Amino acid sequence: MLRVAIVGCGVISTRKYIPILKRLKKRVTIVGLCDLNEEILKQVSAKFGIPDTYTDFSRMLAEQHPDIVVVCTPPAAHTKVVIEALEKGAHVLVEKPMALTAVDCQKMVDASNQHGRKLGVMHNQVFNPAFEEACDLVASGKIGKFLGMRTFLMTPVDDMTSNPKHWAHRLPGGVLGETGPHAIYLSLALLDNVTDVQVCWKKQLPEYPWSAAEDIRFDVIADNGINSVTLMYGSNQSGAEIEIVGTEGMLKLDLQSRILVHHNRQVGTELLTPKAMITSVVSGLYQTSTAFAVNGVVHRVWKTLDGHYIGITRFLDYVEHNTQFRASGEKGKLTTEVLDMVVRKYEESQRPAAVSALAQG
Repeated sequence: MLRVAIVGCGVISTRKYIPILKRLKKRVTIVGLCDLNEEILKQVSAKFGIPDTYTDFSRMLAEQHPDIVVVCTPPAAHTKVVIEALEKGAHVLVEKPMALTAVDCQKMVDASNQHGRKLGVMHNQVFNPAFEEACDLVASGKIGKFLGMRTFLMTPVDDMTSNPKHWAHRLPGGVLGETGPHAIYLSLALLDNVTDVQVCWKKQLPEYPWSAAEDIRFDVIADNGINSVTLMYGSNQSGAEIEIVGTEGMLKLDLQSRILVHHNRQVGTELLTPKAMITSVVSGLYQTSTAFAVNGVVHRVWKTLDGHYIGITRFLDYVEHNTQFRASGEKGKLTTEVLDMVVRKYEESQRPAAVSALAQG
């Protein structure tokens, strides 16, 4: 039985980690909760029946000797907490973004190597069943040679944009620093050796002046292809979709419904024929309806399709059996390096607009 301690009792901790770890009671036991806010600690402790609570992280490590520490603090605090936990002999699973700089990520990786402890980052969507299946199809050559991809992520306006006090606005790049890592780690699952990024953006909601932009787009350019990413923050809608293109086929993924559709609309010397179009549409409908039915039953009965659930169980396997883990500390560091490239160009592109606004004022 693995002893798990959790630091940070905010939304992601109470909605994801604690409920999932409680369900995995045959594998783990939660031995401690830590947060600087005593009132939140009391509420979470009472809600989930976890008696051992701490406002002092070092004391929790000394008294509980956890095998694993789950880090759900604000990103600025990750580095210190992660390194201390590794030094005290715990394996660490940290929420994304891993850190605010690649330098801090490297410090964590070095500490992991120095103390012989596992370090993982919760890149939850790489554990999405539809995305894992897509990666397997690409690796097996089922869509021919990989050419590139598109990623669309839409975050409802009330999640972050409309709230001036949301912690994401204090990240490098603002809300880009919160959502951007998802798009980048998904990119890095298929792209090899990122060499450049290109960024453009649009400010659409002037009533939220603390939000620099509600439509951010960037291309991640690598040796074997490009991922064109769209991040939108101004709608009341939510979305997460990916298209992956190969020489012999195309994959369309809805990450929220966990549905993957394998399209094949091959065109030879003629234009796309009505028969080929109908065949493709019927095939897509069949794949969608079958996946929807299966996913609905599996998730309702066992709730095992959630990316956090899969990621946590894979990390436990990583710790106990040294199995492969798609979101290692090295992957987290690389994600932060590419995010740094995107944020730097994003902020550079905003300077002329800021200067123009000042001149007009």
